[in-house]
Amino acid sequence: MNIHQVNVSYIVEQDRLLVRINSPGGEEFRIWLTRRFSLQLLPVLSHSSQEQLRAHLPAPDPAAPPAEQREQMAHNFKKEAAVYAGDYQTPFRDQPSALPLGDEPLLVTELKLSPLRAGKLEMALIEKLPHRQRDMQIVMDITLTQGLLRLLHLAIKGSGWLQGAELKALPEAVVQEPTAADEAEPSPTKDKPRYLN
Repeated sequence: MNIHQVNVSYIVEQDRLLVRINSPGGEEFRIWLTRRFSLQLLPVLSHSSQEQLRAHLPAPDPAAPPAEQREQMAHNFKKEAAVYAGDYQTPFRDQPSALPLGDEPLLVTELKLSPLRAGKLEMALIEKLPHRQRDMQIVMDITLTQGLLRLLHLAIKGSGWLQGAELKALPEAVVQEPTAADEAEPSPTKDKPRYLN
């Protein structure tokens, strides 16, 4: 599915996040994320995005002359700045021509993140309920991953979920904004799907 726009908002009455995705053809996909699921997803998606960023920005060759290393670092800096830049000003198009998942948003009960070749990340969103099972897949480039992560952070911050004693009890990765630098050690699960349920 090609993605044109993404919107994440906190819906007070449901105490959930509503993720809305528009395709260039005017289709709208709606997804519910519960509080529990959102707070579990944030550090996992943040870690995957950092792996995606490291793959996108190759480290300078230590054997190269210093001038070449500086040039590579400057090039990486420009690429990284472009990754974090996104269009957050254009209003979300609120008139879908079709709702492929139906009127009721997909309630995510399981999620699978898989790294793909060419630096992309596949996210499978799965709803397994006693009366209904649905799923959808999204393939995200690095810019889309970073944009989704930023929108999730803003929506969770606006939800009021991270306050008081709960804020202190959460892992540090959930509370902090995403950073360009992550742990230096490569992940032993690199190139393996990650599951969340």
